[in-house]
Amino acid sequence: MLNVTAPKDPQTRRNGFYVLLDQKIGGEPQSDGTGRQPIFLDGGRLSALAKIVGGLDERLAARLDTAEGFRQIVHSIGVSAQAADPAMEIGFTLAFYEDAGPGSGSRWPHSFRADGTETVFSVPELPESDRTPGQFLFTLPTDRDLAEVTVKFYLQDGFDAPDLDPDSPVDRESRAYRDMIARSFLSGGNNRRVKEFLRKLRCGQKVTIAYLGGSITQGAGAVPAQEMCYARRSFEAIRDRYASDPDQVRYLKAGVGGTPSQLGILRYDRDIGRDGTERPDLVVIEFAVNDGDDETNGVCYESLVRKILDQPQHPAVILLFSVFANDWNLKDRLAPIGFRYQLPMADVLEAVSPQFSLPKSGGRVLSKRQYFYDVYHPTNTGHQVMADCLLYLLDRLDRQMPMPPEPMALPLYGTDYASIRLLDRKDGWPDVQISPGGFTRRDIELQSVLLDDDTENTPQFPYNWQKGKDPAPFVLEIACKSLMLIFKDSENPAFGKAEVREDGVLLRTLDPRAVNWTHCHAALLFQGTETRRHKIEISMAPADEEKTFTILGFGFVP
Repeated sequence: MLNVTAPKDPQTRRNGFYVLLDQKIGGEPQSDGTGRQPIFLDGGRLSALAKIVGGLDERLAARLDTAEGFRQIVHSIGVSAQAADPAMEIGFTLAFYEDAGPGSGSRWPHSFRADGTETVFSVPELPESDRTPGQFLFTLPTDRDLAEVTVKFYLQDGFDAPDLDPDSPVDRESRAYRDMIARSFLSGGNNRRVKEFLRKLRCGQKVTIAYLGGSITQGAGAVPAQEMCYARRSFEAIRDRYASDPDQVRYLKAGVGGTPSQLGILRYDRDIGRDGTERPDLVVIEFAVNDGDDETNGVCYESLVRKILDQPQHPAVILLFSVFANDWNLKDRLAPIGFRYQLPMADVLEAVSPQFSLPKSGGRVLSKRQYFYDVYHPTNTGHQVMADCLLYLLDRLDRQMPMPPEPMALPLYGTDYASIRLLDRKDGWPDVQISPGGFTRRDIELQSVLLDDDTENTPQFPYNWQKGKDPAPFVLEIACKSLMLIFKDSENPAFGKAEVREDGVLLRTLDPRAVNWTHCHAALLFQGTETRRHKIEISMAPADEEKTFTILGFGFVP
């Protein structure tokens, strides 16, 4: 619970607003044993937090998204935390970004104890080179430590913020909550595969439940992520409700932050199928807020759906549509695929967004402040809502009469990538020739995630090619219809642009610094309907010859 003191300003008791309020944090493991929890503020995220958590009006909140506006508005910052050990020392850094993004700009480090007492820091003079607030970074003594933190911005003279309107506790047993969850039922589809999945659970057979998606499936916003993410909460609820032998139920989780289904379809065989060793009985697909970056506009998503449906064990597939704080998802693009293949679908947007604008006394079940950890990811409460939506969907299908099987539907957008294969440094394929040129290094500083219920991160695409000092191009000769390149995004200035040519013709220039964080990126090089031979050359762009670039792998359609 919040326990703060007034800012230690000798002249006035200043008005302020919250940007974090009793926010749960848990440290991401670091090599020195500490835990670090970043909360990103750039790209409009700070203004969104100010509106959602602090109730700030649109006009004033928007000024926070630049360092100049921040200087004008914020006088001081109050930080407090509570943990099981009140003597725990927590590090707090406010980082600003210059034009170069993460890693640039000034940093403002402090520390305080987790005893619930607010510590107020005056905002220093910020250099003119700072362009935007970048992130809060909390450091915990170990990666096992947890805390609840609150951050309040106190305003300069002449600015006002509304008083905090406290939220009522979320009552999951209430009729209003149950009605909210029921609104997530978008479609039951053909229940035959789900009914077979539930039958296996009740008979005590070995059953595998798998989750594939982006950062929300990875567990972002949940603290601790592995225990409180929607995937784990729904898995445990399904297991406990339906399985006669819980020990026979296996859990697979493969969420990777910032990745669309364009990359998910390339990860399926490795991260879910585990190279042929796993055959899940139920697969939940969650890309409804990631697929804005899908270059194929739904074809990869439909190809992924079809790829899973065509697996020999005939798994059940559920489409789960998560939601951003701006009440948006890609249901309009993706739900027609579910309707075409008669798949069960749960839409979290339809459950929570209509009630966000209601007053507490007029039907609001929970606020955005309670649902969202940041503008993209749910809190523990939000993850629980998602899990409850999935469980409601299964419970409703469980009460239905079984439906007869129906023939596989014709494609809606297309299934051109259903047979796509991953090519990396680990395995070769017939009729594929690679001359790495100067790309002889192996990059080990990769995007890493916690799969399943693991306690150690798994690097993504570790069998890669990184350019060294030799300027010779990477050459791939391959027979295929379509080809994607997977490359590493990075905030490291040592990385530079690369040019991709097919038979000497420039296809694309790829910039690994564009998103400014370590991240897997799939880029479509070409697509076609006939298999033919291609020669692909990858080399550094002019003026970036001395820099590096990492090829994580390729996806090709034979």
